[in-house]
Amino acid sequence: MISNRHQNVNGHEVWGIVGGMGPLASAEFVNSIYRETPSSKEQESPSVILISDPTVPDRTEYLLNGKHDILLQQLASSIEALSAMGATRIVICCLTIHPLIRHLSPGLRQKIVSLLDLVLDAVLRSRSRHLLLCTIGTRKLQLFEQHVLWKQAQHKVILPDDPDQESIHRMLYEIKNQREVTTYLPFIEDLLRKYSVSSYIAGCTEMHIVAKAHEQFRGRDRREFCIDPLTEILPMMQGNLPASAVHAVEC
Repeated sequence: MISNRHQNVNGHEVWGIVGGMGPLASAEFVNSIYRETPSSKEQESPSVILISDPTVPDRTEYLLNGKHDILLQQLASSIEALSAMGATRIVICCLTIHPLIRHLSPGLRQKIVSLLDLVLDAVLRSRSRHLLLCTIGTRKLQLFEQHVLWKQAQHKVILPDDPDQESIHRMLYEIKNQREVTTYLPFIEDLLRKYSVSSYIAGCTEMHIVAKAHEQFRGRDRREFCIDPLTEILPMMQGNLPASAVHAVEC
């Protein structure tokens, strides 16, 4: 049996991360947590438990082919393991798998901070339009369009055409396979110009890696030109945003 020894250390939240989808994205997220949530001393840093399980089958392939049960079983197993280790809030470090959240038991759902909620909340707060960069699976499943906030936010979200969507999907999978991220920055800049926008939505967790590289490339804070849920959640991990700021998961 897994020990719950980590539970609520000193009354602080214990953040569980369902990772490995892909492993580079969730590892980079943990790196961001500790580099970008400054504290006066080590002991005040966020408490994080990462389960990185790259054996989870391809989400786009399985969801589009109706193989939900296999994915749901692995997702529930990881969340249960994190809960047993004392996680009080849970982040699923993959957007494409988010449609399965509603099929989890209420006890598991209530701990999850939805990346979709974070994205669309940020879109609604913004004053500009944003290009959605995500997998083909996310587009075909209409992941964003099925969300309760979509009707309010849709006029601020630009969807790329089919050829560009295929190129974006290919880029994301090449990044999963450890292709050098900086080689794709000119492609993203071209997309922004083509669609006459100055910002994009990181609709896949691999885009967190891209956004950080883009930040270095532009020499500007990535929050100025990218809505990235793994960046949006960092203030919450510092305790600067209440958990109630995130809606109940109803994707």
